[in-house]
Amino acid sequence: MIIVDVVSSPASRTGTLAATASTGHSVGSLVAAWLGSFSESGHTRSAYSRDLGEYLDWCVRRGLDPLSVRLPEVQMYGAELAAATNPRTGKEFAASTRARKMAAVSSWYTFLVRAGATDANPARDAARPRYDRGHSPTTSVTEGQAGAMLASAGGSEHRTLEPSAVALTLALLIDLGIRVSELCAAEVADLGQRDGMRVLTVRMKGGKVRTRPLPAPVASLVDAHLTERDAGRDEPLVTTRVGARISRHQVSRLVQRAAAQAGVEMPQTITPHSMRHTFNTIARQRGAALEDRRDALGHSSAAITQLYDHVALSLTGDPAHLVAAATGRASD
Repeated sequence: MIIVDVVSSPASRTGTLAATASTGHSVGSLVAAWLGSFSESGHTRSAYSRDLGEYLDWCVRRGLDPLSVRLPEVQMYGAELAAATNPRTGKEFAASTRARKMAAVSSWYTFLVRAGATDANPARDAARPRYDRGHSPTTSVTEGQAGAMLASAGGSEHRTLEPSAVALTLALLIDLGIRVSELCAAEVADLGQRDGMRVLTVRMKGGKVRTRPLPAPVASLVDAHLTERDAGRDEPLVTTRVGARISRHQVSRLVQRAAAQAGVEMPQTITPHSMRHTFNTIARQRGAALEDRRDALGHSSAAITQLYDHVALSLTGDPAHLVAAATGRASD
């Protein structure tokens, strides 16, 4: 459970979580109650759980009572985030990531004010990083490269995944455009039939549920993987060689490896989220309407889908191509 992860570890956080608010509730129970308010969005709850845990650890290291801090302390935390590096990448946190971390802290304090556990939200007026919401760092691949990735998947040797799992994973990411979290969470029981078509029930962010059709090639890959495993309905849809649920890390490594095999430049920049951009771009180029793409991707607004469009169109339509052609340096 995510709540257990925040409340019970690491050990250094125990004293802080056991502290009691004026309402008689412990900090740990207030954290759990706050996380429970995100019950409709597992993705948001997971991210905010990690973010608040990092903030509470910071308070422990500074000897601060999180129920008593004021704006200067929260500002100090934000400043340290700006100078910190992501332990997973060794790079500085992106501005959008730092903004989310500060938003998580502010959200928790807003909850505490409403619960009567503190008198004010010290993070409300804290400075947050500015960033261009119209910019996305996500790198996509072309239709031809996506086809090459899918074509090479079935014969790809993988240390922890059978070829059928590799092929199905890439097909679900590219042909359906689902999120990596949705893929990892999918169950065999989510498969079904509707209107004469094979379908997959996808449980999305924000508690949304979409029934997505499985095109014939994808349905065949589903059958091949399940037959190879002799899978029951109560099992994960995609599993490793030992029958464990596929992980986000395994999917990320798989995508980068497939991109390299397909000849994609800088394959290390290709992520599972890149496949969602690829799905949207191919669907748009093939004539799919904006609302249909929005619904398939599970976006909360058409503006988010249009951001995906903007990322792709801003590169192909950049005047640099015209200038290079006019000056005689266009590529053959």
